[in-house]
Amino acid sequence: MTPGGDVSGCDPTDPRVERSRRVILDATLDELGEVGYGAMTIESIAKRAGVGKATIYRHWNGKLDLVESALDAMKDHLPTPGEGNARDRLIELLRSLVAYLTAPPASECLPAIVSAAHYDPAVRAFHLRFSAERRAVVVDIVEQGRRNGEVGGDVDAELAVEMLVGPIFYRSLMTDRRFTVDEVEPLVDAALRATGAKMHP
Repeated sequence: MTPGGDVSGCDPTDPRVERSRRVILDATLDELGEVGYGAMTIESIAKRAGVGKATIYRHWNGKLDLVESALDAMKDHLPTPGEGNARDRLIELLRSLVAYLTAPPASECLPAIVSAAHYDPAVRAFHLRFSAERRAVVVDIVEQGRRNGEVGGDVDAELAVEMLVGPIFYRSLMTDRRFTVDEVEPLVDAALRATGAKMHP
């Protein structure tokens, strides 16, 4: 058995198949973060994972399909805030986002995808879809806050979300500074005040 557990000829229900998939996805994130999307290949991922190319092509159609699966699995680690008022839920979610963006693999992989999205239309389409899915969670919290009277009734929810997450992504992608979890609460309060939210002491 190779280091990655190459089980290309095994029954798909064999638990080793899922382990092999996990190793391949982890190798994909490592490769993407290290060399970027343009330079990574199925061959380099297979080598890093310790599997044959046939194992990868058995489960994925190609490089972008594999990257999509790897990033979707990584995104699944972001929690969805539970019950509470809009302010508390936004703080909880954005603190999770900050932790996610400032630690590997996201801190290395997402800049690589943003870069690739500028020159590869297929990557751009995926990146927009990938971002929209998570942004919808934040929009929903703002919308619920508006319905509950916690956020100004005339607020544009999409614009409010951009005010909330924009500074976090700007620092992550454009500067050598990173947002910290301690800065999230003041950011949320400033954004909510700008929307006309009813702030409680």
